[in-house]
Amino acid sequence: MSLFYYTLTFLVSIFAGFVNTLVGSGSLLMIPLLMALGLPAPIANGTNRVAVFIQSVVGVSTFFSHKKIKIGGGWWLIGVATLGAIGGGWLATQLSPATLTELIGVLMVVMLGIIILKPERWLKDSETPQQENNLHLLTWFFMFLSGFYGGFIQGGVGIFLLATLVLQANYPLAKANALKLIIVLVYAAPVLLIFMYYGQIDWSMAAITSTGQALGAYIGAKFATQHKDANLWTYRLLVIILLLAILQFYLPRWLVYFQP
Repeated sequence: MSLFYYTLTFLVSIFAGFVNTLVGSGSLLMIPLLMALGLPAPIANGTNRVAVFIQSVVGVSTFFSHKKIKIGGGWWLIGVATLGAIGGGWLATQLSPATLTELIGVLMVVMLGIIILKPERWLKDSETPQQENNLHLLTWFFMFLSGFYGGFIQGGVGIFLLATLVLQANYPLAKANALKLIIVLVYAAPVLLIFMYYGQIDWSMAAITSTGQALGAYIGAKFATQHKDANLWTYRLLVIILLLAILQFYLPRWLVYFQP
């Protein structure tokens, strides 16, 4: 592979790490890129897990250094999501992700509608006392599904985790974003071990993407902790990423209908 493609991969990795730290869905960029560079889908999926783990370490460390993380009762949600992710990670090594990929297209459209119709739920002040809903069975159900999806494919999991934390568990967006990073960090470790066990990682590409995403995660975490309008910009980026992900998913299917 030429220097141009290595450079492109590194630059896209920086952006993916930034996006993952603020919103999530950076893997929707990385996995297709790795596949386009010649990695089979299972190897691209596994290789991406190395960068996800490394960038999560960097992002969480940066949030902790700025005292922006307070877990509290969130340990219940971390545990439930991790159980789901372990199951999803194992299944990903056994099956094609095609079926779940189709479901994600529908869910992303639904998610976009919820986000646009209820912006006040996403932009509520993190300093205002909230009655967080950590122990509700429905919260656990959605958190388990989000973790399962994260273990299976990863791409887009940040959106589902944020939606569960903000809309169901009643977290303010800033706190939900920090907890999302911890959830991904905790479940990323055992999921990575599963892909390592089945030999589904290209370590040379993992080194490039991990370095880039770690840098992007640091930039994203610094922005989230220091920018006064971080909530608003995170919300805007969430909408933009969802729109782009939906277009990426559906546009090739729509174009088929217009071919002669």
